[in-house]
Amino acid sequence: MKGWNGRPEPRPAPHEAVIEGSACTAADFLDLFESQLVSRHLDLMARVLRVQQKVFYTIGSSGHEGNAMVARLTRHTDPAFLHYRSGGFMAERFRKLPGMDPVMDSALSFAASSEDPISGGRHKVWGSKPLWVLPQTSTIASHLPKALGTAIAIEQARRIGHALPIPDDSIAICSFGDASSNHASAQTAFNTAQWTAYQKLPAPVLYVCEDNGIGISVKTPGGWIANAFRNRDGLDYFYADGLDIAEGYGQVQAAVDHCRRTRRPTFLHLRTTRIMGHAGTDFEIEWRSFEELMAVEASDPLLRSAQIALQSGLMGKDELLAKYEAMRQRCFAAADEADRRPKLTDLAEVMRPLAPYTPDRVAAEAARSDYADKRLAVFGSEAKLPENQPPKHLAIQINQALHDLFCKYPETLLFGEDVAQKGGVYTVTKGLHKAFKNARVFNTLLDETMILGLAQVTPTWACCPCPRSSTWRISTTPATRSAAKPAACSSSATASTAIRW
Repeated sequence: MKGWNGRPEPRPAPHEAVIEGSACTAADFLDLFESQLVSRHLDLMARVLRVQQKVFYTIGSSGHEGNAMVARLTRHTDPAFLHYRSGGFMAERFRKLPGMDPVMDSALSFAASSEDPISGGRHKVWGSKPLWVLPQTSTIASHLPKALGTAIAIEQARRIGHALPIPDDSIAICSFGDASSNHASAQTAFNTAQWTAYQKLPAPVLYVCEDNGIGISVKTPGGWIANAFRNRDGLDYFYADGLDIAEGYGQVQAAVDHCRRTRRPTFLHLRTTRIMGHAGTDFEIEWRSFEELMAVEASDPLLRSAQIALQSGLMGKDELLAKYEAMRQRCFAAADEADRRPKLTDLAEVMRPLAPYTPDRVAAEAARSDYADKRLAVFGSEAKLPENQPPKHLAIQINQALHDLFCKYPETLLFGEDVAQKGGVYTVTKGLHKAFKNARVFNTLLDETMILGLAQVTPTWACCPCPRSSTWRISTTPATRSAAKPAACSSSATASTAIRW
């Protein structure tokens, strides 16, 4: 950028297009560019400090910073399931709530500090309870079924009259790479999304395929993603250029608006690139040609954003370079501070948020019996209540327990293969569909992976000393209610899930 000698256009007003014809305003661009810089310098900081044994996980987001557009054009209450190249998305979503710092929170996570508000120092993941980003590990594509389950849960809540802590027109967001799209867990999610749309059932999930053309070292065939997904019935396809904010902004906006308006599964094919290798231990020069690496560097989205900043007159060369250097210093200062923060030191600290122990609350909830009238209505009479029956074999006892749970927890759902009208292959769910109707007991397609994904949409958060955010969940189930935590509990802990039957 030091050698740029072009003539800038007249500086646009904040509400005007950053360059002619763009849907991105000058104000949008300046925020997005800053989020790109945050993401890039966190990557660079992590690689430098890894050598000093101060950072322990360096899969980065360089080249994927365009996903910040997805964050800007969605709400912070849209649940998001993100893959590990989502630094730009996170930096931008942090703007949605005041008083939050993406740089310091990320630095604490990178340094494995016990004060890390995402995983409590257990794993470098992207996540935030107040920002509705559910932490994911790097297990490939395991989050795609859960994202679809969340989208279906948003709609199902309305059918059963269950109030959610997010707006009724929320959508679920799920990002992943082009290589991950081939995984069985991904394919089962796409198939179920299409199966759902075919029946005209709403499922507002936005699948964001960040296509950088390579999976670790295996190249994706050119045009494969577009060819594989462009014409899938029930999975509405959109393309956006994630390397160019001015060009891609309107394209991303079209996909988001379509998903929110139609409540249909939507596939956003976002063009990205991968800079600096798969992870900190991946030395690409050992297996990629110099010419290929030069071409990758030339497609750097930050270079394009810098060009837009100069061309539009929003920044001069000196201002642009100063902004870049200031962000570098901010990230390294945060890293130094994070390195001084406490680390996990013993097994008890590691396990405390992962396995909370609240026997008094569990006992109190187990003894709660304020639903006696509902039990009588469902079982038919006092004499037919389970406790007034002679001994039965286990399948019948499980069936009776399920009826009890449905009476006690009106938000409970039961779904799976043959569980509704048939009552289960072994009659374990017999009578539940008749008693509680199709909104709460329903059959699914023959796909155990997707059934598990649908069930894993009830995140619970364990307790820890950090008061930065309040406990939340999409819905409450018997398994999570007994372990619920006070609102003052921390966001620091991994998310766990509960199956609903």
